[in-house]
Amino acid sequence: MKTFHVVSTYLNFTKAAEILNYSQPTISQQIKALEEELGHILINRMGKKMFLSQVGKIVKEHTDQLFGIIEEMEQDLKNFEKPFGHLTIAAPEFYCGYYLSHIIGSFLKQYPQVNLKLLCANSKETAKLVSSNQADIGFVAGSPSYAGVEGILLEEEDLVLVGNPLIIKDRTVQEIFDDYPFITYGMDDCIVSCLQEIKCKPQTIVEFGSEEAIKRAVMEQVGLALLSDIIIQKEVTKGSLQVLYRFPKKLPTYLIFPQNAKTFSNVSTFIDLVKDTWKTI
Repeated sequence: MKTFHVVSTYLNFTKAAEILNYSQPTISQQIKALEEELGHILINRMGKKMFLSQVGKIVKEHTDQLFGIIEEMEQDLKNFEKPFGHLTIAAPEFYCGYYLSHIIGSFLKQYPQVNLKLLCANSKETAKLVSSNQADIGFVAGSPSYAGVEGILLEEEDLVLVGNPLIIKDRTVQEIFDDYPFITYGMDDCIVSCLQEIKCKPQTIVEFGSEEAIKRAVMEQVGLALLSDIIIQKEVTKGSLQVLYRFPKKLPTYLIFPQNAKTFSNVSTFIDLVKDTWKTI
């Protein structure tokens, strides 16, 4: 079909052979094979001149459309040699506000043709969005554990149990838990093991949707929470939050993405930018 398309455009076997890098007999053989397959003569000859038969004209109309679409497809695919199109990122609220506001601004200055979408979700929901291909990239606290999802370790943070100083004064952790709830985004293995380490059991557990919401609730004396050190540094310095216990176990922060996504330039370019700038932020 490609050979016929070129021959029917130039009506010259020699020219077609040069363009396709075939020998002239090969061109003749391919046209003959196509005519036999279709059961119709496609090209007529009168002396040294060549003409398309009536069927040949019809076939050329279709090959013009066919190879026109292929050319458009190849051109569209070239656009993806650099970041282009859409990129969806999911992350907990803290990462969105503290890190991604800087990274996304820098990314879009370099690649303004990318349509970027940012979804705020807690770490568990973010992992689900990435594993179901609803997000191209995600940021999570804790190790990724979903099939088909790859992760890049960005940093490890201290885990601390914090509360408002007004409800902590002269009380043990268990005494506080007897009167106040434990605020969390979910009782995963990491959180359960930390509570076991200090041998404390909350009487009541309240689940919030984001780390930022948990921090605000603790500041309002709602209860105690287990958070990463970096989230509450400013509040501890100001004295609006107090650390009750600092755990030796570190909380890892991972950048995650579907295993098949890293080859896309949008994803790979954003990952490279994150690795270059995360710790400087």
